[in-house]
Amino acid sequence: MRVLLRLKAAVPFGLLLAGLLGACSGGSGGSSSGGYGQGNPNLAAANPGGGAIDPFLTDGQAVIKALNAIADKSGRPLKVTTIGADGVNGLMVDVQEPKNHVNVDHYVVAPDGTMTGPTPVKMMSMDNGPVTAAKIDAQAFDPNAIAFAKLTATARAAIAKSGSPDARVTQWEINGLDKDDRHFMYLESARSRPAANIDAQLNIIGMSY
Repeated sequence: MRVLLRLKAAVPFGLLLAGLLGACSGGSGGSSSGGYGQGNPNLAAANPGGGAIDPFLTDGQAVIKALNAIADKSGRPLKVTTIGADGVNGLMVDVQEPKNHVNVDHYVVAPDGTMTGPTPVKMMSMDNGPVTAAKIDAQAFDPNAIAFAKLTATARAAIAKSGSPDARVTQWEINGLDKDDRHFMYLESARSRPAANIDAQLNIIGMSY
């Protein structure tokens, strides 16, 4: 049975980029990892902060390229406990340290290609016991097993199924490969906020409105 873990304060998934950049100053630093392309305004929502449209919302090749850049910095094999994207932060990934499995670090690749991290993540066991390498192992997964090559097609399908032609993708999150794990793509239109329940192969298995 998969042991669920959650973040314990210090670095919440989805922290505003400005705050994260401040937390990453000093030892973590920031580095430019550009070349991820432009966000597609026909599929992805505008950046609420007024910056570039996030290419990671709907471009799976950009996600794959960013994961490779993160692996170059974190080490391989790349295993993650959660991955997602939103219009302000860009791609956000919590990575298990390859050499010390009990540790998890947070990385962000911003819409402009700037990478920040590693930032240590404080983890809490849902069973109130100690956080162990075995528990992190049970939660960690290979992000390359996710069918990111289908991300653009999934975004188009979600917009079509939403019933709102003006709907655009604002966020997605994947917290594991199993069917019971959380996988969602969130959209927003002028009149609604639909969401697509997706699986690890990025097939839409249900919609909520």
